[in-house]
Amino acid sequence: MRSLPAAMLGAAAVALATGCAAGARRTTPELSELEGRRVALIAVEGEATARKVVEVALVNQLVENGTFILVNKKDVDVARARVGQDPADWKGLARSAGAELALRARVLTFDANVTEGYSAEKVKDSQLAAERGEDAAETERLYKVRALEGNVRVELEFTDLSTGDVRSAVAEKQQKVVADTSQSAAHLPPRLRFLEGVANQAFSRFFEEYR
Repeated sequence: MRSLPAAMLGAAAVALATGCAAGARRTTPELSELEGRRVALIAVEGEATARKVVEVALVNQLVENGTFILVNKKDVDVARARVGQDPADWKGLARSAGAELALRARVLTFDANVTEGYSAEKVKDSQLAAERGEDAAETERLYKVRALEGNVRVELEFTDLSTGDVRSAVAEKQQKVVADTSQSAAHLPPRLRFLEGVANQAFSRFFEEYR
């Protein structure tokens, strides 16, 4: 096997070191470091419905749990409409809105699936009790079950506009609700309202974890 020339080995080593250094800049958030700083939510990427629901939940949790200052959406919109402002220049847009950090969100998963099946419960049968005694009075009764399982995953990326430092992590939450017909009709909550609640919990846990 032929060995690589020393110059090529040196170049490869430099490229590897550079790649490692660049990768090291992208770390998980430490939200305590953002205390008192101005953060602008620049973009939420994803399917239209998912984007709307996630943005509402994210803003709610940013206001409720953030120790930083959230730039008003109107200020971001004014900056976006400013003459000469390139809408694709998200860092410039955040600066123009008066922010110190730019926040972008990307919806990775936004699903709520309904499944149906059957479950069983033990009930007392008075006829069996009369015929066979109390010990044989229990029997199983089947009833229909419907379940709604939600899964929300959103990547949040904070960029320090003065240093270019990027911090990112995924906010995620899975939740399941079950309705059965053992007592009444099997009613499940509206899908989008349910997913908004799941998203709120995902972001709440995110701010708790990376505080």
